Amino acid sequence: MEDGAHVEGGTRAEKSTHALCIWLPTFELRLEILRSPDLDETSVALLEPDESERRKVWQVSERAWESGVRPGVAVSEAVGLCPDLTLLEPDPTHYDVGMESLLEALAEMSPVLEPSGRGRIFVGTDGLDRLHGSPERQVERALHILMQILPRPLVAAVRAGWAPGRFGAWVAAVAAQPGRPTIVFQEELASFLATRPVSSLPGDPSVARRLERLGVHTLGDVSRIPEDALVRHFGPEARKVLGWATGRRLDPVRAIHRPRPIRASLDFPSPVGLTSPLHGAVERLIERILARPARRGRSIRGIRIRARLEEGGSWSTEVTLREPTARKDDILSPLRSKLELSPPPRAVEGLALEAFEFGPSTSQPGLFPRRTSERGSLADGEVPPSLREAVRELKLKLGHSPLYRVVEMDPWSRIPERRHALLGFDP
Repeated sequence: MEDGAHVEGGTRAEKSTHALCIWLPTFELRLEILRSPDLDETSVALLEPDESERRKVWQVSERAWESGVRPGVAVSEAVGLCPDLTLLEPDPTHYDVGMESLLEALAEMSPVLEPSGRGRIFVGTDGLDRLHGSPERQVERALHILMQILPRPLVAAVRAGWAPGRFGAWVAAVAAQPGRPTIVFQEELASFLATRPVSSLPGDPSVARRLERLGVHTLGDVSRIPEDALVRHFGPEARKVLGWATGRRLDPVRAIHRPRPIRASLDFPSPVGLTSPLHGAVERLIERILARPARRGRSIRGIRIRARLEEGGSWSTEVTLREPTARKDDILSPLRSKLELSPPPRAVEGLALEAFEFGPSTSQPGLFPRRTSERGSLADGEVPPSLREAVRELKLKLGHSPLYRVVEMDPWSRIPERRHALLGFDP
């Protein structure tokens, strides 16, 4: 990395400065066509997940695009442009399962993975040259892994970009053609980015629109604007924009620590459209999750409901609890409220519950067991297992250990500040 490159947060083991971006455009629609291959020869459009009265098109196939159908148009307009258009209801559960499969497969290549929406994954590649060789070979390895879980035509549509920093890798993937990855090295990054449009910038899209109105159309145009002038127009965010545009800001790929979710599901004998039976089903599913051996000793913080709908498609919603808990009533109450406010749009054939985020142990032991304190083992340098576990959880959450220990330095000093010192505690 060049001097002055900006890298944020994380520890060496959990981040990677060099990134490989694997991107499959219209990921959700491609999964639908994979599930129903006959659709590949027709004009297809996937509806937005929003269940409002005025439905809009979300993603379109190449044939539909040729007929003039564009994402975001109303259904009536889309059908007017393409009378033989096939409209599909979204199935978010199916798409999430597909994304999980991609992450599990790519974990074979690198432990540093960061998903960014469905169909886009950043792979940390620091050190992979020793295992897989050049960046070109690393891309080949990633595509070979995907070939094990996806059919060849789908892998052939993947766009891949390798570059320093997450933003550089994403812009490289956008510039790539299927089957022809874009590789950008550090010394080429600034010149490569200079030709890209300002719409490539991450963050608030209104910044790119304002830049375009000012006649600034490429990242190279941005790099020629004095920093002070950018800050006056756009505030502190301008420094990030300038860092991205010039290639000086290298946001690393951060490993996402995802505990294995705990799931429970049930199918209804006949489709259920009333809220009260759904409430009863959710209560039974919570009881099952709390009774799972994998849950014991952990409280639940995030929980997701997924429903398989009548006539196809799925629906999902999730709740993040204010406080982690293992009490059924504390989990059930917010889920019931969520169902009341935004119920499934159609009758439900099957229901599933998934605990995906967890809190600390529900039975908090003391950090210093009595027998350990009596022996004075902590003072002797021995660390109780419970304290080690607490520090490990804090590091996973914060990225570092926030604990310190008091060390005796000069107990006879007349200056109090010299008698003891605080040192970082990371057993």
